[in-house]
Amino acid sequence: MEIENNPSPLFVPSSEIESRLSRFQDLMIQEGLDGVLLCQNVDLLYFSGTMQPGYLYLPVQEEPFLLVKKNLERAMEESSLTNIVSLSSSKEIPSLLAERDISAPQILGLEMDVLPAGNFLQLKSIFKKCRILDASILIRKCRMYKSPWEIENITRAARMLQRMVLEIPRILRPGMTEIELAGKLEAFLRQEGHQGYIRSRGFNQELFFGHILSGPEGSKPSYLDSPSGGSGVGPAFSQGAGTKLLKPHEAISVDFVGCYNGYLADQTRMFSLGEPPSAVKEAFRAVQTIQQSLLEKTHPGIPCDQVYFWALEEADRLGYLTRFMGMGPSLVRYIGHGLGLELDELPVIGQKFDWPLETGMVFALEPKMVLLEQGLVGIENTYQMTEQGLIPITTAPEDFQVL
Repeated sequence: MEIENNPSPLFVPSSEIESRLSRFQDLMIQEGLDGVLLCQNVDLLYFSGTMQPGYLYLPVQEEPFLLVKKNLERAMEESSLTNIVSLSSSKEIPSLLAERDISAPQILGLEMDVLPAGNFLQLKSIFKKCRILDASILIRKCRMYKSPWEIENITRAARMLQRMVLEIPRILRPGMTEIELAGKLEAFLRQEGHQGYIRSRGFNQELFFGHILSGPEGSKPSYLDSPSGGSGVGPAFSQGAGTKLLKPHEAISVDFVGCYNGYLADQTRMFSLGEPPSAVKEAFRAVQTIQQSLLEKTHPGIPCDQVYFWALEEADRLGYLTRFMGMGPSLVRYIGHGLGLELDELPVIGQKFDWPLETGMVFALEPKMVLLEQGLVGIENTYQMTEQGLIPITTAPEDFQVL
């Protein structure tokens, strides 16, 4: 098997870091922030090029300052920033800033959507004279627009998924369990250079590669904020593939996330061992119709929630409204989600999210039906928003494959 992806580290170019910092500092000025202090792994990676433990202080006008608690040598190797020092204790941050003539902030932004309460209280005591505000929405807005370099990484992640889909007919056999199939596909992706872990920003939103669901079990909801669920291997991880046998004529949904150099691509494809029931075929034609309708209508300037309402209207017209994107209390009120370094980035293509779509955004659209007797039937692709409309990044064959 030819491996395209080079497993050696691929550092974030200095031009990327500079562009991100410039955009973010503009947002800081708009919100009246003097400085922002970051410590979450992905935010550190995005703005500094490394996620070695510590803090990144972003002044509104001066150069950023990276304070590293562990692996200083590796941080200096991975990051293109020039101001990088060792940090023994968070209490040292104000004095280290003062030593380098970096102005003390009067209004300080923190990642309040992901920062643990204990860390927040500690930082609040350290920066007693500062007014502390939530900078998380600014961070997410900045990360919402993808550069050509980022899109190339996402495209490479999508190519992993394309090769995986072509591999499935050689792997999938009667008598396998869901988790056996998942393990073989996960091993294939690891050989392609996949990092394994799928990062999400939402609290308790965990994912490992994705979901493989089959038959009626595929309609079982889980704790994940997703139209797909499944039993998983037990209460300790009650989602995704379980020990259920893959039976003839059942719908098999393969919803996996590719990952290259930290960047994600999301894709769902459908399979069955022998002809599936007519209800499954009809539902699959319906999700294809919804997807095509959204591709024709969606372009820059359209509000995100409008795309969601179009999907609902089409599902209603096709007779699937009560089974679209979940059922009852397990219904999710979105049709798509942004993704990049995390799976739940902005924009949200859903209810109450009226931001206009803009060029440079990357998001997945995933019309899915939940059929109680047949399970989950859906399709999902990752798209790039351009001036001409949506361009697919995931390009694996979309047909329902009967093996």
